[in-house]
Amino acid sequence: MAKKKNKRDDPNWEPPEFDEVQFMRTEMRSARAAIVVVLWAVPAALVSWGLTLLGIAVVAFFAGLGMMFLLKWIIPLVRVDTSKYKRKDWLGHGGTFFFSWLAFWILLLNPPFADLTSPAIYAVTVDGRAVGCGAILAGVSVDPHSLNVSAGDNVGIAIVTVEFTTGSPLGMDHVGGTLWTYLWDVPSSPASATIVAKDVNGHLSAPCKVIVTA
Repeated sequence: MAKKKNKRDDPNWEPPEFDEVQFMRTEMRSARAAIVVVLWAVPAALVSWGLTLLGIAVVAFFAGLGMMFLLKWIIPLVRVDTSKYKRKDWLGHGGTFFFSWLAFWILLLNPPFADLTSPAIYAVTVDGRAVGCGAILAGVSVDPHSLNVSAGDNVGIAIVTVEFTTGSPLGMDHVGGTLWTYLWDVPSSPASATIVAKDVNGHLSAPCKVIVTA
């Protein structure tokens, strides 16, 4: 069987001439298309952001993905001929759009654009003795004791309140950082303290109720 001759083995073969002008035009069209794809991800992220704030995150996700399919009509607006696009070209633009849209969307869901995170109560102690939310701490005397709470938030805590068995919520004193404190006259009978943290945007933490006994 005769071996197929490679064109490059022919001493008279010359490589095709490199068309620099055509290459530059192709690269410029590709660059314009890539820029349009990234820019189109911005309004898509804004739509997803608005729907997320309305509490319909699932719809926000599919709405953003749906705008990706509009690239078929958006890209030609910058005079890019898509008639010769192959599947790999559309997959490339789709991937660029997806990750750009996702990055913009996540950025918009964080401060200073939005605050969707509620504050959290990290720890509660009475005179340095730790007590978990919903737990009972025994052996506390009836003298005034220091109720300390560690609470945090991604934006900032505005106030931490404590509501005892009888009475209305009282503001705790901010010591610094995440630490808040209150002097508690613990009664001789079992008593409860319900602690709630509130951030600067009005979001409330889950109530943390602790019970102490003398």
